[in-house]
Amino acid sequence: MRYFLLALSLIVVLAACNQTPTVTPSRENLMRSKKWRISGGSMTVKTPGGKDTTLEYIKFIDTCYEDDYIKFDSNHFGALFTADKKCNPADPASRGFTWRLWNNDKYIDLYDGFNTIFSVVTTIKPYHFDTLEKSPLKLDTIIGRLDTIPGFTKTFIVLDTVRELRFDRYAIPNFDIYGAEISEFSESSFKLKFSFKTTRLDSTNFRAGDPGNNPPVSVPDTADYLLTFSSFN
Repeated sequence: MRYFLLALSLIVVLAACNQTPTVTPSRENLMRSKKWRISGGSMTVKTPGGKDTTLEYIKFIDTCYEDDYIKFDSNHFGALFTADKKCNPADPASRGFTWRLWNNDKYIDLYDGFNTIFSVVTTIKPYHFDTLEKSPLKLDTIIGRLDTIPGFTKTFIVLDTVRELRFDRYAIPNFDIYGAEISEFSESSFKLKFSFKTTRLDSTNFRAGDPGNNPPVSVPDTADYLLTFSSFN
């Protein structure tokens, strides 16, 4: 009986030695094995009044860039590929970049612009006509003041005092990203968090552009990005 148990144990050990170990692909290898496209995300900028506002990133991408994708190759080079939609018929089929992962693959550096990243430029109109009712055009009015002629009333047209704020997109050319944080990584997607130095309009401290006040000024600022990349074959 003792010999039978010894032989059985030997068989179990040999069987375990012959099993092929399961190898989990590294983050770097997974990134190289897929094509990646920006599928969503946000950018946070400050309004002219100084408050943070979060904008949906996809709304600020030109439609001709929406199907572009990136590919990481095995030599720490990569390329942005122009897909079916082209902004210009003369656009190249791809643009190269270099990259590296560091700190246990938690961060990535991207050199020479892995994609055309968009940011926003803010504009303020101190006063504008109220055009919510376009046909016929109606303005804010005050009615009922007595005119100088008895029995008549005079209508005073008053400009709308709400300032109109607009965010317009613009492309950031030829950039480098250092220390972008990778999060929620899987075989199908990951998120990339990074920031860019930028400028914004400042309407605080009597710079609102109202009568008697100074116009808004351009001040240094930071735009924070959190972009989602999804994989496809």
